[in-house]
Amino acid sequence: METKKMTVANINMVFGKDEEPMIYHLDDIILPALNSQIKKKSGRDTRLFFEDVKLRELKNEIVLAGLLIKDTILEVRSEYNDSDGLKNTNIQMPSAPYSLFMIFLKNHRMVLVKNQKGSPDIRSFNSTLHNVINTYITSENERRKIEEKELLLRPKSINVTGIKTEESVKEVLKDVEKVESITLKFYPLNGEWDLDPLYGVIDETRKKLNSRTGRMVFNSPGNTNAVIKIIEESDGMAETQMKVRYSNDSSLSGTKRTATIKDSQISENMNIDVSGELKDAYDEVYGAKGDIKSLNTESAHNIIYYEEFLRKRNNNG
Repeated sequence: METKKMTVANINMVFGKDEEPMIYHLDDIILPALNSQIKKKSGRDTRLFFEDVKLRELKNEIVLAGLLIKDTILEVRSEYNDSDGLKNTNIQMPSAPYSLFMIFLKNHRMVLVKNQKGSPDIRSFNSTLHNVINTYITSENERRKIEEKELLLRPKSINVTGIKTEESVKEVLKDVEKVESITLKFYPLNGEWDLDPLYGVIDETRKKLNSRTGRMVFNSPGNTNAVIKIIEESDGMAETQMKVRYSNDSSLSGTKRTATIKDSQISENMNIDVSGELKDAYDEVYGAKGDIKSLNTESAHNIIYYEEFLRKRNNNG
C-alpha cells in the first residue's frame, strides 16, 4: 500500500454561445481530443499529454478517467557520495511522472491523484486540457471546412477550480493578521446554478450581460469566520484570491509582510492509499468518493444532463 496526494476540484467546460455543458460533447470533442496524443509543450524538454482516457463504469456510475503524463528530461549536474564528496556530472535522464484523473459526470466534480513528486498538478491539468481541446478543434475544423462538414463548437470557457474546505482555508490563514481583500471570480457553470441561490443569480446576470466572466471584490472584510465560510461554500463554483497581511515582521523596519493567496493554494489536498500501480487503480480512486462530501453534491440540472446522456448512450449501444 502506498500513499498518494489527491486534489478535489470542480470542472466547468461549456461550448458555444449557448454554453452547452461538457457532457453534450464527450463523443464529438472531448474523448477524441484527449486521445489524440496532442502534446502541450512546457519549456524546452517537457511535454504534457493525456493517455488511456475513456468512459469507465464504476459501481454503476459512468466516469471519464485517464492519465495525464509529463514527459520530460531530468538533468543531473552534480552528485555526492561519501568517498568522493561533491562532483560535477552531466547526466540526462528521461522521466515521465504522471497523475490519474477522474471526472464524475453526475456533477462535474473531479479528482487528480499524483503518482509522485513532480507529477502534474491541477494547474497543469487545467492548462493542458485547455491547450489540447482547442488545438484539436482547430485542426478538426480545418479538415471539416475542406469537406464542407458542420464545424465543431469551440469551448466558451474551461475552468478547473480546486474545492476548498474549512480546514484548508484556515490553514492558509493561520499566520494572517488581516485579510485586505477577497476576490471571487465567476465563470460559466455546467448546470450548477441551482446549487446555491447566490451563484444562480450571478450566473444568470452574467448570461444576460453576455459576459464570459464576472468578479466581486470585498475590501477589508472584518469577519474572518465569514470569509472562511464564503470560500468553503463556493464549492468550486468561483475562483478565489485573497490579499493578506501577515502577523510576523519581514524586515528591520518592522513592515508587515503582505502577499496574494491564489486559488490553488487554498484548495484541499488529501491522502489516498493505493495498492499496486496508480495507473491501474481506478476502482480504488473511485472508492474514495464516498467519504468526500463535495464529490457527492449533485444539482438537479446536472442529474437531468447525466440521465439524458445515459439514455442516448443506451440507445446507441
